[in-house]
Amino acid sequence: MCFHKSLDVNASELEARYQAALPPSADFQPIYHANAYNLPAWPIVTRQEPGKLQLIHWGLIPSWTRSQDAAAEIRTKTINARSETIYEKPSFRPAAQAGRRCLIPVTGFFEWYTQGSKKFPFYISTSDQKITSIAGLWDEWLDPETGELMPTYTLLTTEANPLLAAIHNTKKRMPCVLTPEAEHAWLHDDLNEKEALALLADQYPANRMHSYSISKRITSRTEPSDVPEVLLPSSYPELSNTTQLFS
Repeated sequence: MCFHKSLDVNASELEARYQAALPPSADFQPIYHANAYNLPAWPIVTRQEPGKLQLIHWGLIPSWTRSQDAAAEIRTKTINARSETIYEKPSFRPAAQAGRRCLIPVTGFFEWYTQGSKKFPFYISTSDQKITSIAGLWDEWLDPETGELMPTYTLLTTEANPLLAAIHNTKKRMPCVLTPEAEHAWLHDDLNEKEALALLADQYPANRMHSYSISKRITSRTEPSDVPEVLLPSSYPELSNTTQLFS
């Protein structure tokens, strides 16, 4: 699954890429590493308002959620959604059926390779685009205690392509990274269920991705991880014969 991602660009680059404006009050700064379990706000482009980059929190709260306690509990379980079942699972079905599709901008994401009892972090990006879109769904939840209408989103995953299957070798999953053509369709086209599922199942080509191992600072409990250094390459002797992990 995908719980860690980056968006290492400035506000003007992001707005130019999507031809969409950030909120006037937003002080967007490059994000080198975001952990989903911190439920960070992220600039998202929705199908409903494609001309805006909205700061929406990660971890989808379904519209039918009844209380703050229930919302806090469910959103740590809706960080990712398996794309194959978004029209079946109660947490995601209303958003999928309503066409509440969105684009999640990233410059890369992180996964771990497992070798015995050891895990090695990798950074993966696309080689043909600086800013890439991952497919997502979003929903709105009305807090019954405060009356606040809160938008949240989930990141969609699919079966891994050969590169990600080698790296993420325990789960063999990857984010639904979108080609430019798929990005346009996901945001703008009136897709039916069959068409949406087919689009999400079409994996981003492994030969258009770049991967390398990074240091374990990403999981440090004493040093901050949202820093440029987290993206620097780092080599491990244990990986010297695993060329299939590097692209």
